[in-house]
Amino acid sequence: MSLSEDRISTMAHEIIKCIWRDDLADVSDDVRALRRVKQSLEAFFGAVDEIEDAVRAKLRNKAPGSRDYEVLYQKFYHDELARRNL
Repeated sequence: MSLSEDRISTMAHEIIKCIWRDDLADVSDDVRALRRVKQSLEAFFGAVDEIEDAVRAKLRNKAPGSRDYEVLYQKFYHDELARRNL
């Protein structure tokens, strides 16, 4: 799932806004907090891309869209998430 820099930025601003609104944390440096949230989102979505690529590689001999493919995709996807502690 490749997201644009603008989309990541929008999501980061929304997260920071929710943190302030719900009084979940005290942030002393707004710019630093926003940058860290952006980095975290980029790392997460980068990991999701890597997981999807790894799962597709394992399923390269299966027909996409088939029931077998879908079942194995979910199994391998969850296995990869667990392996990476996500």
